[in-house]
Amino acid sequence: MAASPKITVIGASNIDLIGCSKDKLIFKDSNIGTFETVQGGVGRNIAENLARLGIAVEFLSVFGDDEFSRSLKKVCDELEISYKHSLTLENTPTSTYMAIMNRYNDLALGISAMDIYDTLPDSFVLDRLDIIRENDYCVLETNFPRSTLETVTNKLPDVKFALEAVSAKKALRAKSILDRLYILKCNHLEAELLSGLKMDYESDYEKMVEHFLNLGVQKVFITLGKDGVAYGDENEVFVSRHNVVTPVNTNGAGDAFMAGILYGDIKGMELYETVKFATACAAITIQHKKAVHPEINTKLVLDTMVL
Repeated sequence: MAASPKITVIGASNIDLIGCSKDKLIFKDSNIGTFETVQGGVGRNIAENLARLGIAVEFLSVFGDDEFSRSLKKVCDELEISYKHSLTLENTPTSTYMAIMNRYNDLALGISAMDIYDTLPDSFVLDRLDIIRENDYCVLETNFPRSTLETVTNKLPDVKFALEAVSAKKALRAKSILDRLYILKCNHLEAELLSGLKMDYESDYEKMVEHFLNLGVQKVFITLGKDGVAYGDENEVFVSRHNVVTPVNTNGAGDAFMAGILYGDIKGMELYETVKFATACAAITIQHKKAVHPEINTKLVLDTMVL
């Protein structure tokens, strides 16, 4: 393992197209609003947040050979995020994600065009096992194929794997690796699909956390929107409430939350403090139009925790 804390992030690098409606969305009609093009991708967002929090990152992703990917690499260079072991595919466009936000700046609809990852061979991780093994943690996310997730977790049983479930449709790609996870982070819908259980009442939140702990996950975090976060480990299971903040853009909030969880774990924070730190990361992120707040840092997060 690395002498100083370092994290491998295996995940997507995207260009995000963010459309914000000025009024109530009317489906099957043209809506007046604004568009922003920002750098995104779940894995890339987590990597950038970690770097801005002072954590060294080895980023394993797949880039195209267009101007978008060159801009993504430039940001990695500026933040000293290593991507030298990533793939760059010739004659291939950068993967793209389009988010349509409602008038409250919350996600109404998302469309991902990420074929670049769908045919990724298992050799992508097999050829990089030594790189991943060197580091303390490895973040996985479900934009990558199920075979990739299964291969890396099977081959490296001693690495602390943290999974970001990404979306309801893609979360099922990770169902077979739950017993090999150190950290699981998902939202309530992803949790229902991964477990086959329903969360109809508040009393179900803690039961859902216990379900994943019983499967072998060591630390579970289920985001519940305005209802807070259900979380737990072998010592405690709890639901944390938080103040509702009016967002500028909720895109990227979950990725910041995951980065905050990892930071707290690396620094040896108690589970409750880790959740507070991660929640503050998300609260800061939703106050900016980009998927990663360009000014997020440890001091800002700690200051936000006490507000």
